[in-house]
Amino acid sequence: MSTPNTASAQRQAYNDLMIKGLTCAIIGLVVLVAPFYMQASDLRNIFLQAYIVGWFALVLGLAFVVQGLLRRNKTNKAAAAALAAQKPSYTSERKKNKR
Repeated sequence: MSTPNTASAQRQAYNDLMIKGLTCAIIGLVVLVAPFYMQASDLRNIFLQAYIVGWFALVLGLAFVVQGLLRRNKTNKAAAAALAAQKPSYTSERKKNKR
């Protein structure tokens, strides 16, 4: 079973992964959407040519978010299973008391 420090460190790691993912996804979204709100200029042309970078950043960011959610869910399920394994059921307690 994990200690509180380990659980806290894991929670912090999952939060960091989520923040990195959201930041990367927002950057990708900005790169993809920005040219449609800009007037014709050299900067707009640069953004239009960088659409591959925008898609890459968006997909990478979403992958980080999904990975963070899956890891968090996996850890929560493992903790719930460990807690359930520790709790004796009502019937086992009742059998102990009959003896």
